Amino acid sequence: MAFIIDNIHPFNLEIVADGGQAFRWDRQQDDSYIGVVGRHVMRVYQQDDFIKVIAGSSLNDKNISTLIWDYFDLERDYASIENRLCRFEELKPAVKYCSGNRILHQDPWETTVSFIISANNSIHNIKKTIARICEFYGEPLEYQGKTYYTFPSPEVLARVPEEELRKTRCGFRAKYIAKTARMVAGGEIDLYGLHKLPTQEAREQLMRFPGVGRKVADCILLFSMRKFDAFPVDVWIKRVLEHLYFDGREMPVNKLRELAEKRFGDLAGFAQQYLFHYTRTFWGNKKIFNIV
Repeated sequence: MAFIIDNIHPFNLEIVADGGQAFRWDRQQDDSYIGVVGRHVMRVYQQDDFIKVIAGSSLNDKNISTLIWDYFDLERDYASIENRLCRFEELKPAVKYCSGNRILHQDPWETTVSFIISANNSIHNIKKTIARICEFYGEPLEYQGKTYYTFPSPEVLARVPEEELRKTRCGFRAKYIAKTARMVAGGEIDLYGLHKLPTQEAREQLMRFPGVGRKVADCILLFSMRKFDAFPVDVWIKRVLEHLYFDGREMPVNKLRELAEKRFGDLAGFAQQYLFHYTRTFWGNKKIFNIV
């Protein structure tokens, strides 16, 4: 079933799908992306300010529309957000280059496991590991002649022995995933209710999971719970903040985070995404960053 949404501006499918928020979108030869959202496989095309979605399930037009608008955060006025961000002179280059970036609204469980896997890992390896977890333990979904898989539920992964989970090549993270699955499946932490809590309280609950430190918790808050005041600090963000505000001097992560949260306030999460993509793309260009 095909569905078209027009007048979506700003929106950049490439940046959104390949920006390190989600790991189950794959670029096709025609520049479309195929991904799995919940129990649905879909192919998304963009041309100018409209997107075309071809869903492989029996969803009707209304349900496809609801799913897409929610997942890609299409209701939010990103033109206004980008204008507000451009009031910060240091953000202008990143915002202009990354115009059309959006923060996805993903499933909290899939996001939690994905970012546990992300620790000290490359995007390529993260995607491979998640694909194996889905293939081994998810449910099959047929789409355009290929088989895709759902992300396995906490209840399913809670029953998987740690040693077996290691066959997905998640390494030392297997024990974290197994324990986290048992905690969620057993109701020890109400993962799907955390979005109702203030950001700090939700963060504290997330950090009870093994393998979830401050950065991973902030990624979960930002990419699945719409806590836009969360500001994950990874190696790219650390580098660019040190460059922008401290003349390249190395600074403690907590000081960098506090600076960003205070400076950007309710725009912190948005600022992080523009800076992350821009820095990851251009850090090696010394002219752009005035690095000598």
